[in-house]
Amino acid sequence: MYHEVHTENIAVRAHAPKIAELLNRFVVHSREGQPVNYETFAAEVMPAFGEDLIILEPTADGDYRWAHYGREIVRYAGGTRLGERLSAMQPQVAAFTRTCAERAFAENRPIYTVHRAKPAMRVAIWERLLLPTVTREGRNVLVAFSRPLQFREDLLNAVLENAPGGIVALRALRDDDGRIDGTVIIAANRRAAELAGQPDARLLDCDAREALPFLADATLWKRCLAVMQQQLADSFETSFVREGHRSWLRLVVAPLGDGLLLTLTDITDLTVANQTLQLRAATLALEIGRERATRRALSEEIGHREEREKELRRLAETDPLTALLNRRSFTERAHAAIAASARDDTDISMIIVDLDHFKQINDTYGHPAGDAVIRAFADLLLGLSHGEPHLVARVGGEEFAILLRGADTAAAVARTAGIQEALASRALPVSETLELKITASYGIATRQPAEPLADLFARADQALYRAKTEGRNRIGIAATDAVADAA
Repeated sequence: MYHEVHTENIAVRAHAPKIAELLNRFVVHSREGQPVNYETFAAEVMPAFGEDLIILEPTADGDYRWAHYGREIVRYAGGTRLGERLSAMQPQVAAFTRTCAERAFAENRPIYTVHRAKPAMRVAIWERLLLPTVTREGRNVLVAFSRPLQFREDLLNAVLENAPGGIVALRALRDDDGRIDGTVIIAANRRAAELAGQPDARLLDCDAREALPFLADATLWKRCLAVMQQQLADSFETSFVREGHRSWLRLVVAPLGDGLLLTLTDITDLTVANQTLQLRAATLALEIGRERATRRALSEEIGHREEREKELRRLAETDPLTALLNRRSFTERAHAAIAASARDDTDISMIIVDLDHFKQINDTYGHPAGDAVIRAFADLLLGLSHGEPHLVARVGGEEFAILLRGADTAAAVARTAGIQEALASRALPVSETLELKITASYGIATRQPAEPLADLFARADQALYRAKTEGRNRIGIAATDAVADAA
């Protein structure tokens, strides 16, 4: 089972921005190496993070039991384990979770893990932040933030498995100083296994340089490392010996998160044809025709591959329900926008929107109706932002984020009021016979000098939380701690 365990540089390694915020709150509660009090810590973090948290309590017979199982985890995993025992899980996952929990308690410090779980609905890989706490009675309680790191959509699987070329996705393995010291294969289609000379092998979770013979070349591997470090795509041709015969591949290498996406095209026939041209001068015309035909076919294949790569990138960057940016893509682009605003000395503001009483919609009309409301609200946000350079994303179940470039607090408040008024003026379509009037709560924060994205997001989230607690359908402003009544 593929897994990683880290105790250093957790905030840098983590993908979910909430991990850094939760880690900061844990550090605040830690006093001179003493265990963090569970009751006090839980009272603070459950309102903001509870939907992404699981709580494990040791049992008298040495097992663990789930005392809390967040709603977002249920949504991704397709079911709840509330009240169940850890030993009822898949043995490898249960053993890994137990080992990490016991280490967290023994060392009394947070632990960040990445592991492949038994596939449940769409989730293949999870990231977790394990936080050890102790109750007033002296019982150990593990508070764990859990979020999916990778999705395996049916469409993506179909593209991978039916692609005529090989496709391989790698994730970088880093040491405590953040240096790359290896890679692991997290996705690979059958064609990639065939091109690697291992048609019956299972490539998932294998070391990439051991499983893919063409990556054993030191020069080629340096170019792959450069793609990860510089975040710039590269392409090249290489050869290797397979079953006594030399094979030629064309590789296109592109950055994919903290790793690589490799697309492999077998150009052995083309290469052999070119070599034969040099030896068969008498049949030059025939060989030239064959070369042109082969190159046309290769050109067409490269064109198809580029279209598939564009679609893969779009799927990786967007939320499948709303077509808005997903959280990871939003975070990457927001970092770039903040860097640009710092260079240009321009304002930048964050708006976080959360639909009010969304659980009641799901409970009353069902989850399909809830999904329809989310899509309709996303369409409203896109319509209001059309033609503008702002970033709009779905960052949670019913939570959205908007990054306004060149906007101070007043501009952000005006934009938020416009969204609020637009939402109040219409009912959102759920089906051909049903429309629903809904409200939303808003949190606004304008970036302070040198403020990182995580802190800006956290302040906007705190303003949203205040708007929620003070009545909903309101606008919370982080800069002044003022909450404006809804129009």
